[in-house]
Formats: sequence, C-alpha cells, structure tokens
Amino acid sequence: MGGRLLINGRIWEGDTPAEWKDGILSLPLSVVAERLGARMQRTGCTDLVQVEKDGRELALSLGQQTAFVQGERVPAGGAIYVNKDMIMVPAALISRYFGLSWRYVEDINAVVLNRTEPALKDRLIALDAGHGGEETGAISGDLVESELNWDVVQRLACILTLSGAEVQYTRGYGETMSLPQRVNLVMEAEAELLVSIHHNSFLSAEINGTETYWYHSWSAHQLADCIQNHLLEELRTTNRGIREAAFFLLRHSFAVPVLIKVGFLTGSHDSTILADRWTREKAALGIFRGIREYIEGRTRQL
Repeated sequence: MGGRLLINGRIWEGDTPAEWKDGILSLPLSVVAERLGARMQRTGCTDLVQVEKDGRELALSLGQQTAFVQGERVPAGGAIYVNKDMIMVPAALISRYFGLSWRYVEDINAVVLNRTEPALKDRLIALDAGHGGEETGAISGDLVESELNWDVVQRLACILTLSGAEVQYTRGYGETMSLPQRVNLVMEAEAELLVSIHHNSFLSAEINGTETYWYHSWSAHQLADCIQNHLLEELRTTNRGIREAAFFLLRHSFAVPVLIKVGFLTGSHDSTILADRWTREKAALGIFRGIREYIEGRTRQL
C-alpha cells in the first residue's frame, strides 16, 4: 500500500510513493533528498549509495539493515531495497539523517515530513475551529461546518508541531465555547497568532470560493494575504480576496488574528471538493505555508 509524501509543506505524488512493508514505513530516498537539497550518488552498478547535505554524509547498501551516518554505523530500522528503480529507505533512518519529524496520516494515506523551521520553533500559534458543540455552523447535506473546521485545524496542528511550533486550541472536539471565552484563552496563553477556520454558505450554489479576513492592523493584513495566496495555490478555488471585517475574534484578539473561510459548503464546486479529506489536508498545507511565509518575513524585518 503506497501513500503520498508531504515534505516541508509541499506535496510529492509519483509512481513510487511511501509504502508499508512488513510493518515498516519506507520512503523513496531520491525524492526526499531532492526536495531537501541533498546530493545523492550511486556508485556504478554497485549497491552502495551515498548522500551528502551540509557536510553530513550518509552511506548505505541495498539489502542491509544498517547504514553509516558520518562514519558511524547506525540501525536502518528495516531493509533497504529497490522498488520501481527507486531506493526505498526506512522512514526512521531518513528522519535521523535529515533531522525530520514525521507522521503517517491514515485517513488520506499520506506521510507528513517536516524539519524544524527556525522561524517557527517554539512560536505559539492559537488555532480556532469555528463553532462546535451545540453550534454547528452551516450545514449542507452531509457537510457540517463545525466538523470540517475541526478537521482542518487538526491537520494544520500536525504540520505546525512537526515544524517546531507550539499550538493552542480555543476549543476541544465537540465543545461549545463562547467567543469571549476563546479570546480570553488566547490572551492567557499569550499566543503570537490566531488563525480561525470557518467555511461559508449562501443561498445560491453558484457562489464558490475562498476568502480570508483581517481587521485593523497591517500585520493582520499581511498574514491574511500570505495565507490566502497559498490556500489558492493548493485548492485552485475562486479567489474572493482578503477582506477587512470587524468579527469579534478579530476585534478583540491581542494576537495577530485572521479568519479563513475555506470554501462554500453550499457551492456547486466547493461542496464537492470539501467533502474530500485530501482537499482539507491541502487546505492545512496552504495555511501552514502562509503562516511560515508571514513569520519568516517578520523575522527578516526585525
């Protein structure tokens, strides 16, 4: 069984994705190496493979269950083998050498790999899943807004924590929380950013698209712009722009706040794609990249 690879906020899909074999998750070494800017070399027709990145060397041989990192023999965590001309290496070894954290997301059959991002490390980001509990938000067929909001938040939290950030939720699953309670929680946690996830609805199915809201501050405007751009890149939805609006969370948050409406549950186009878990994973990826771009930009300005 194979799965997609999500490496540092980008998707790789090919003929030889991640796969489970004998209970061990293995990844195509060349794909990870290329995405992370490493140099990989296979010596002639031999089974010896060498990888170099930032002065660190990895040497391994096909069929072996050990490898050498900087000349030190280490367990590979499983067999090293070839599948469709791709050298497959246990995720444990790849993570050790490249300094990655990873998680297998079962419901979309994907592996999320992330390095610790210097700009994100130890940054506290509040994630708000809109509505919840008795407040379901919009409902369209089988789509319930509060549940979709929670799903996107969980996927985003996974990527952020793998990147070294800390996450604070404004509510738990199925929990009803008032807006003042959410604001107080964010303030007490002293979160730097507040990202609120919502979905939209309208009377007409012809209305579709993604929009991100900000209020009052230029910092919030910048964050909204970064997130909107990356969301559109992933989802290919209609661009409804970034908009200023005096929503309660945006007006009263001491963190830099944005409110995202991923798409329309009632839209003829959006409702179809939002029902797909993979679309919601891509939404989380887009939001993650937007957050990362914003924080990196702020760091360079300081």
